Order: sequence, then structure tokens, then C-alpha cells
Amino acid sequence: MNPLAALAGRPVAADDRAVFLRTYGHLFEHSPWVAERAFERRPFADAAALHAALVQVIETASIAERTALARAHPELADKLAIAAGALTADSAAEQAGAGLDRLSPEQFEQFSALNAAYRDRFGFPFIICVRLHDLAGIEAAMRRRLANDPQAELAEAMRQVGLIGGLRLADVAPPMGLEAHSATVLRDLEHLAFPAPWLEPAVTAEGAPIFDVVIVGAGQCGLAAAFGLKREGVTNIVVLDENPRGAEGPWTTYARMITLRTPKHLTPIDFGIPSVTPRAWWEAQHGAAGWSALDKIPKEDWARYLAWYRETLDLPVRSGARVTGISPQVDGLHDVTLAGGETVTARKVILATGIQGGGEWHTPDFIRQALPPGRYAHTADPIDFEALRGKRIGILGGGASAFDNAQHALAGGVGSVDIFARRAELPRVNPIRYLERSGVLRHFPLLDDARKYAVIDRFLRLNQPPTNDTFARAAAYPNCRLHLGAGWDRVGETGDSIRVETPKGAFEFDFLVLSTGTRIDVALRPELAALAADIQLWRDRYAPPEGLANPLIDVHPYLGPAFELTGVTPEGAARLHGVFVFNYSALASLGLSASALSGLKPALPRLIGGVTGQLFLDRQDELLQAYADYDVVEFEGQWPES
Repeated sequence: MNPLAALAGRPVAADDRAVFLRTYGHLFEHSPWVAERAFERRPFADAAALHAALVQVIETASIAERTALARAHPELADKLAIAAGALTADSAAEQAGAGLDRLSPEQFEQFSALNAAYRDRFGFPFIICVRLHDLAGIEAAMRRRLANDPQAELAEAMRQVGLIGGLRLADVAPPMGLEAHSATVLRDLEHLAFPAPWLEPAVTAEGAPIFDVVIVGAGQCGLAAAFGLKREGVTNIVVLDENPRGAEGPWTTYARMITLRTPKHLTPIDFGIPSVTPRAWWEAQHGAAGWSALDKIPKEDWARYLAWYRETLDLPVRSGARVTGISPQVDGLHDVTLAGGETVTARKVILATGIQGGGEWHTPDFIRQALPPGRYAHTADPIDFEALRGKRIGILGGGASAFDNAQHALAGGVGSVDIFARRAELPRVNPIRYLERSGVLRHFPLLDDARKYAVIDRFLRLNQPPTNDTFARAAAYPNCRLHLGAGWDRVGETGDSIRVETPKGAFEFDFLVLSTGTRIDVALRPELAALAADIQLWRDRYAPPEGLANPLIDVHPYLGPAFELTGVTPEGAARLHGVFVFNYSALASLGLSASALSGLKPALPRLIGGVTGQLFLDRQDELLQAYADYDVVEFEGQWPES
């Protein structure tokens, strides 16, 4: 019987090189080059054709490459390697299946002697497809093959490598495919039977529709809010986004990291529906082995996941709709004004406007005043790195985005990058990792103001370090330099160059990149201009003990428990009623929640509950009167006459 017969007719994940390598790079011990070369031979009719291509790569490799491939394999029954966990997951499982991890002392001595004799003769470990042999067969083959000449034995070792890789390939479950998976999602939603819409639609005096909820922003937060509302029977909604379709959020524009910074196992926006999770979406396309091989989710893949989420869940997004103002009207309604003058009327407004949604990206005044705009850019701005090829780049800031932009610029061919940080040491502790696995993230809103203030103060002072992989990529470039304890004192133009003065000396650059984060100030938001004076801030509500004030916290809006704005006065509170801030400026009031994948899972139910609760209470008299008037006959039974 052909042990590889199962490969025939099985589909292959072959379209994307990175996905292909993550899915099949593990098939040959520590030798992803085999899969890399096979990828160039696509397309593959099925997994059998892929296996044939992999074997052909090995057969056409040089003797040195085949010898290195053989040497990448572990010895059989190596107790020290097994105990230390030094074997790949595939090898460990295969040796355990053959009983090589639990030999008697006598058997272990025999295998150790044979291993040593074999390695002395051929220069690489004995290789056999242990899944096709028992212990006696493995030992007999080992003794028999010791008599081979080196050339014949290398060929036999490679034949066994091909068999091992083929059986591992057979273990890679064929992906379902995204189309079939999307059908599964719709079936799951049908089984869950979301409630029917329970709010009667209404129109303005002019006959325009009144939306129950307008969501501003179609990134991950806005899309998740829309899905959450649909799950609660609130379907008269629209999501407005200023960007063209596909450019929502940072993922395809200014996010210059290679992967997300968060662990792949987070399930932030699925609302407990397994088929909607990123893992289910990934495995539908690349199989379970593809997910296991994945470290973090690449940012482009996250953008594709969000696009699939939007389409599959049928979320009502209107692209190219930039909101310029929100004005309270009578009866608790709000007019949402778009660029161009169009007005959309809503009962509730959710501002899912991202990291910058509570103010603006921060450019220090001394830079803005000293240089024309074309000489610098914030990390959130579009940057034409192609035009900067060969140029000297200076980056201000030691956070994650500084190293994201450094490695991106260097990969694009800039001449050099110098990163400057005010701190004497880069932050090393990432408080988000603790918050993700503790009750603090979920239950932060229950804390009193003093404790909230202390938690966020520590969070801001620690700052988020760069990820190890991004830091390593930047540090690997010889033309990338890091300057600690070197904040910028002043900048200015000197001829064609930009002069930057620091405590560590002066430097000259052709272009500056500012990794200086955001500035929280609701008065800077055009959509809140008509409401800014009414909005209660933390400084209006809480006075920290002497010496413990943090101005960065004091300017955050003081939100209610469901992300609702609160007012400085009762009149202001009435004007703000129905406006919810689901962006990064919620940090002080509700912790790491909106605009942070780590915090979305507990934050979304709180937001959705608050919005739908307000919708109910605002119309409670109408709804309860309808309840009192309800007289639809359901039971029609008649007792039979005797």
C-alpha cells in the first residue's frame, strides 16, 4: 500500500509565498529552503504534486546541501535531546510513536552504539521514516545500512527524508477554503437567531431617515460595534469612514510594522462565535498547521480579516464619508455633518475614531515652528520612503512605532537611520501583557477614580516597548544607530541639511520622522467642536494627591461606564446625551479598551449594553405602552365538548 496515497486530490495552500512557507516550511527538519524552492515550481494540482516538487528539490540540490539536510536531523533515541525538548514537534511525535523515547537500558545502549558507528562512518545521523517501521525494523535497517558506501547511503537517507516529509504533508489537514467557511459563519449566525429589530424606524420632519446609531470610523472598533448592535437587534445603523474602501484603520497606510504587536490567540471582536475568530478565518485558508506555524498575524492579513469580517457579517459601511461636526438637536437627536454639507441624523453616535480620536497626532511645537512641513513627518503621516532612498533619517522617540518605521525605512533603501530617545534606557516591561491575563483589564471600570488614576499613570510612565522582532530587524542594519538619553533640544535648517541638537551632540539629517504619539484634547476634534465646552474632563472631576498629578491623564474626557460622554453641567450633559467615545481617549476612564485589541473583548459588551440601554430608556414610555396595548392572540385551543 502506498503510504502517501492520501496526498492525491488534496488541495494546497500555494498562492501566497509567506503563507506557503508557514504551512509547509516545517516538513523537513530545520530546512525551510526545500519548501522555498518548491514554491517557485507552483502551481500544484494537489498535495501529491507538491510532494513530487519537494522531492525534486532535494534530488537536484548539491551534495553539500543534501548533507546539511541530513545533518539537520536528530539522532534516534537521544535521551538528552528528548528530555531537553530539543527535537522539533514533528520529530518528537514520530520518535514517541515508534517507542524510541522509552527504550530499556539495554536497547538504549544498543542504539547509542549504532548511532555513534553510523555517524563516524557517514558524517550525519541515521535517518529512517520511523512511522513505517517498528523498533526491530529500525535496528535491522541501521545495521544493514552501515555496510552501504557513502554515496548510496546519502541517497537512501534522502529517500527517507522524502518519505518523512510526505507523511508530515499528509498530516496537514486540507483547508476548508474561505468561501465554505463564510457559509459556516452564516449558518452559525442563523443558529444563534439574533433578535428581530425592536425599534420602529423614524424620519425627520423633512422625511430623512433617523438612524438609531451612527458609528464614526470603520476600523476594527467601528466594525465590531456594528456587529455587536446587530446581535442585539439594532440594525438601523450606518458606519461612516473618511477613507476609501480598504484603507480603513492604519493597516494598509501608516502601520509600518510587519505583524501585529499583540499575540495571535486574542479573540477581540468575535463576540464568542468561534467561526468568526481570526484563528478560524486563518485555518479555513491555511489549515491548522498554518496557524500553528504562525507567530504573530501579519498586518496585511489582519486588514484582509477585517475586510472579510465586514463583508461576511454584512455591516453597513459608507466609505469616503468624513464627519466634520456633531450638533445636538431636539428630542435627543444629533445631526452628524459630513464634508460637503450633507447631514445624517442619529439617536446615538459612537466615535470609533482610533488612537488619534481624542485629539491629534502630536508634533512638538519647537519642530513645527523651526521647519517647513516637507522636512519632517509624523509616523502616522504618509511618507514617501522611495523618495528618501540614500538619505539620512532622524527619528525622534523610542517607542514601538520608532523601530517599526526604522526597519521599514531601511528595508526601503534609506541611507541611514538614527533613533533618539529621551530615556536613558528603553522600556523593557510591557504592562499590556499583564493586563491581558489579569482581571484588571476586564474589571478596570469598577475601580474608584484614585485607583484608576494610579493604574493609568503607571501605564503611561512605563510606556510600551518595541517588539523584540521589530527591534532585532532594525538593530541588524549596520546603518541604524540608537541614541539613548538624547532627546532633541532644538532643530533647524542648515543649508540642505537639518541640524538636530541633543545632549549627546549635534547631528545632521535630510528628513525627520516623529514617533511622538498623540495629544489628547477633545477641543482639537472637529466633530466635537460644538460640544467641547460641555465635556467633562478628568481634571474637572478628580484632583490627585499633591505631587502625583499627571497632566496627560487630566485632559482625558471623563466617561461614564459605557463610554458615554459626561457633562460639566446638567445642561451640558443633556446636549451630550447619546454620544459615546470608543477611542483611545477612553483610556483613563475605562482602561485599555477601545483602540486596543487586548481590551476589546471586555469593552465591546459594555459599549453595546450602554448604547442599547439608552435606546430603550429614551423610548421606554413608547415601548411600554406598546406592551400594554399588545393583544395578539397566540393560543387558539378549544376544549372538546363532552
